[in-house]
Amino acid sequence: MKRRLFQTITGRALDLERLDANEREFLAAVQRRYKKEPRWSEFAAWWPKALQRSGLSAESVAYRICQDLEARLGIAQGKISAPDYRDYLADLIDERYGSRYRFCKATGTDPGHLSRILAGRSELSLQTLQRLLEQLDAALVIEPGKASTERFSRERAVRALAAAAR
Repeated sequence: MKRRLFQTITGRALDLERLDANEREFLAAVQRRYKKEPRWSEFAAWWPKALQRSGLSAESVAYRICQDLEARLGIAQGKISAPDYRDYLADLIDERYGSRYRFCKATGTDPGHLSRILAGRSELSLQTLQRLLEQLDAALVIEPGKASTERFSRERAVRALAAAAR
């Protein structure tokens, strides 16, 4: 049987199988609102309050899904830029190590340098990027813009959200 997953714009797979009834109910409400194509700023202001009212935490899968939906809306409406390598790197670090601190400690990476890189105040050399990617068991991929446009699309998120709300 195929597992139900929600894939974020940075490629992170969120397991929908373990959602409890409260999370599914919350995501159904999110889906109803999201399908109406709200303005990015309205959705960004609404969902954190709705999440809090529902009793869900910032550690929940629903929180990550809403963050992703907000980003997709912002990208589609031209309000924010699409993720760059820093966003992918930060997500991989969080997914594989749980925190930047644990990643830096395990890999010998300077935490200050990593912080500056992820904040956009410093750049990585290609060699350093390759070393970090090896430690994350990841690879650098260059793809046509059309492929990433589809991955960032609001419509793709609507389909994935329908699976989450079931």
